[in-house]
Amino acid sequence: MITGATCSGKTKLAIKIAKENNAEIICADSRSVYKYLDIVSAKPKQSEMEGVRHHLLDIIEPNQDFSAGDFVKYAQIALEDIKKRGKNVIIAGGTWFYIKSFLDEEHLPKIGIDKTLRDKLNKYSPDELWKILFELDPVRANQIHKNNKDKVIRSIEMCKGLNMPISCYKREKKSQNLDAKWFMPKIQREELYERINKRVDSMLEMGLYKEWQKNKTLYPHSKILENTIGYKEFFELESGIWQDFNQAVEKIKQRTRNFAKRQLTYFRSNLNIIEI
Repeated sequence: MITGATCSGKTKLAIKIAKENNAEIICADSRSVYKYLDIVSAKPKQSEMEGVRHHLLDIIEPNQDFSAGDFVKYAQIALEDIKKRGKNVIIAGGTWFYIKSFLDEEHLPKIGIDKTLRDKLNKYSPDELWKILFELDPVRANQIHKNNKDKVIRSIEMCKGLNMPISCYKREKKSQNLDAKWFMPKIQREELYERINKRVDSMLEMGLYKEWQKNKTLYPHSKILENTIGYKEFFELESGIWQDFNQAVEKIKQRTRNFAKRQLTYFRSNLNIIEI
């Protein structure tokens, strides 16, 4: 398992270890699973993969929902395929809930998508949504940042589907039988922030704004696009929230730094993860 904050060097580290250990990589990222979100998700290019096979990239359309349960299903298929070919497995990515759900020795509750409920919830602000979740499940609410709208909505949906708090759900045991070893790139926060600022500038040079324009035209009602840092700010610019393009870009950098800070703090609090 290779995890860590966004822009910390997970992809490079995963490829290095994969080449040294005859392994293939299962990508655990909530945005790189989507087709066409190439620049905004910092999806590795074929030339950057150095011949290492990557799984779970570009598997669904940006107007489709993809849950942790879906990740577990796809990742299990990939893992079995890799092992059949006599190779080792690396799961790499910063979407902690995907990774933990896959390794967890308990089944996730199978709650389907409720489109009517989601359409209703999407009309609320992040603060309002978080308060709704807090009333349903204060334990779960305190595990999620209020700006993570996708996860807050999914948690509300699961609470209502279960008719009980998710945190009180007694999960059925399963036998994954995996001996997982955890690593993350070692990086200081100041260097991480500098990398983030440079990456955003690089993404803009690569055509981030044009990618957003193209995808919003192809998928005009996609909540995935609207809730992705790097696209969200251009939607806000379009609606008049930001005064100009530069202000929107600075907001992308700020939100990405804030997100990375939360990731770094969380990952470093887990003593099982070795920084290398």
